[in-house]
Amino acid sequence: MEPRRERSEDVNDLIDRLEDCVAAARGIPLTGSCMVDREEMMVLIGAVRENLPAEIKQAAWMLNQNRQLIAEARKEAEAIRRDAEAKTASMIDEHEITERARKQAGETIETANGSARQIRAGAMDYAKSKLSELEEQLTEILVTIQRHKKELK
Repeated sequence: MEPRRERSEDVNDLIDRLEDCVAAARGIPLTGSCMVDREEMMVLIGAVRENLPAEIKQAAWMLNQNRQLIAEARKEAEAIRRDAEAKTASMIDEHEITERARKQAGETIETANGSARQIRAGAMDYAKSKLSELEEQLTEILVTIQRHKKELK
């Protein structure tokens, strides 16, 4: 733990030096700006960067990793959402096709039942007609038989 405190103090010392350089810098008239020695500032900033605690560097690395994970998770979530939408659309289409097929099947069955009723009614009428004709013929035959029988007596 001691090396971290020394580093932390070193960074604080470097920041103090940066602050002193800016405070001692020559001001530019009529502005709030000042002129500083670029090379000295770059050296101090580099020293601060080198002396930053490892935890800060590790935190920055972890933050970057988290951003990458979040970006990947968003991509995956978007892909899952698109797949779900496609599957839902497909299922809706399949449902609509199934409903149309059921409706068409119902109409076909109703048409077939109607045709069957007509055929049955036609067959019944035909059978009644033929039975009536047969009845008339049998009645004529019976009348003829009874007449011949009377003649024989």
